[in-house]
Amino acid sequence: MNGNGKEYAIALFSVMLETGTEDKVAGDLNFIDRTFKENPEYIDYLNNPSIPKSERIESLRSTFEDSVCESVFAFLNVICEHRDMSVLFSSIEEFNTMYDDYKHIATAVITSAVELSDDQKKRLVSKLSEVTGKNIHAEYEIDKNIIGGLSVVVDGKHFDGSVRKNLKNIKEVIS
Repeated sequence: MNGNGKEYAIALFSVMLETGTEDKVAGDLNFIDRTFKENPEYIDYLNNPSIPKSERIESLRSTFEDSVCESVFAFLNVICEHRDMSVLFSSIEEFNTMYDDYKHIATAVITSAVELSDDQKKRLVSKLSEVTGKNIHAEYEIDKNIIGGLSVVVDGKHFDGSVRKNLKNIKEVIS
């Protein structure tokens, strides 16, 4: 493997498309991601060369076989068999990137000086969706240092309409 798990992600994504299990696979991977992040020692156990492969696979089977779909379970088995569990998180991250592209989903990190109302959030997400042509998954942050306005990062683009940015621009013009 190349160390980042991209090949595993591509293989799982291909299987997902063939079987039409997009949302199930994505949901199961999020479950796997949470489970392993809450129990990082389990990855060490599954990667341990002194533990027989059959024992590691049986551990996976008893833990996940009834909890995730067949393709996600097979994905875990292959990674475990190759003692490549160290690339699990990067594989899941790569898969999520491909899934978001496939589903036309973009994550927007929206920073404001104060908590936005539900109506403001709804209008902002609607406008971002219109501008990007994608379904927006919004993550909200509060940073009193921006003074007012908003700062939005979506699809690698930064839209900064904060008061702090405007004051900086005015200062540069005056200087």
